[in-house]
Amino acid sequence: MLKRIGIVFLLMWWAVPSFSQIQKFCIPGVAPSRNVTSLELSPSTSIIDNSGGVSSSALTTKMYYAFTPDYNIGIEVPLSRYEAPEDSVNGLGDILLAAEAIHSVHYIDWGVKLESTLPTATDDRLGTGKWVIMPSVFALVPVNENFFVSFGYKQYFSVAGEGHRPDVNYARFRALISYMADAQWWVTFDPQYYMNYEESGQAEMVWESEIGVMVNPGTAMYIKPGAHLGGNWKTREWTLSMGFKILYL
Repeated sequence: MLKRIGIVFLLMWWAVPSFSQIQKFCIPGVAPSRNVTSLELSPSTSIIDNSGGVSSSALTTKMYYAFTPDYNIGIEVPLSRYEAPEDSVNGLGDILLAAEAIHSVHYIDWGVKLESTLPTATDDRLGTGKWVIMPSVFALVPVNENFFVSFGYKQYFSVAGEGHRPDVNYARFRALISYMADAQWWVTFDPQYYMNYEESGQAEMVWESEIGVMVNPGTAMYIKPGAHLGGNWKTREWTLSMGFKILYL
């Protein structure tokens, strides 16, 4: 496991933020609005049970096409691996489709996004076995030219799929705080709170952060660690993802 994590760290320097460009900020891809056409490669790993040796990893190709700075569609295709002491499996994960619309009112950006994961996983351990719909809304408030805050709500629910697999029905509340330096680097703090509506009373607090840099005007890369902070619902112990994005295709 440590060897695989080390390889992922090396892959990070081939990888970029899955964000976008907003008129008030000079770094493309750091605010969750004004998406640009892009291609991203993102290796990631999630330690589900460190003491038990259970983990999930993926190399995800993300392609987004921006019709305008305010409207985009995208697709994300993960090549996944589930690893446990008793058995491990590689294959295709659940493919994600997305569409987003942004509207600005008095310097505040409002966005709505509709995402869906399809039950394309080649093994039960690589996906949910369900067609999951994920609508979300967010508002982004600029504090100054280098700093913004954003708040969002996202709902996950399954509408079809394998009957023997658990239904999906939970929510995510998110606050994104980001600083973007004039020297073309950024750092974010991203606390998230999940509520599981399928199991009443289950909740999880998760933290993620991101540190990234523009390599040149058309490419960027980042590293994004995260961890379970608390709650009686524990979907992971810690996570790590990286990315390399080519912008303005």
